[in-house]
Amino acid sequence: MSVETLTIAPEYLSIYIAGRTGVDIPMHMDRQGIFASPQCINVPAYDWNHGDTNVTFGPFDDLNETAEPAFDGFLKTSHRRLIVFGATVSEYVSTTVPSTKTRIRIWLDHPIEPSNVVIAWG
Repeated sequence: MSVETLTIAPEYLSIYIAGRTGVDIPMHMDRQGIFASPQCINVPAYDWNHGDTNVTFGPFDDLNETAEPAFDGFLKTSHRRLIVFGATVSEYVSTTVPSTKTRIRIWLDHPIEPSNVVIAWG
């Protein structure tokens, strides 16, 4: 898969990354930022009232990120699939991954309301 770039305006200030649909979204009512469980990652997004969020999604080896990521962890991908979705959008983008556990790295240009999000897998 090549790198994909999306321009989105998620309604609820976040997007989600998971290995399948129907997962519980990790949240914290008193804190903001990236929240993760073994099944899902909750990534902040720009307030849709203020503008769009640009999302770059692709294999780590195809991206040129050199800074430390805001998130670096693993996600269960038991069906060897990785999906980026929203609260009201069932799928923004998806890909097949080679393993049942996939390393995910995420870069944000702002810790709470990023207008640019880079999601690397592998």
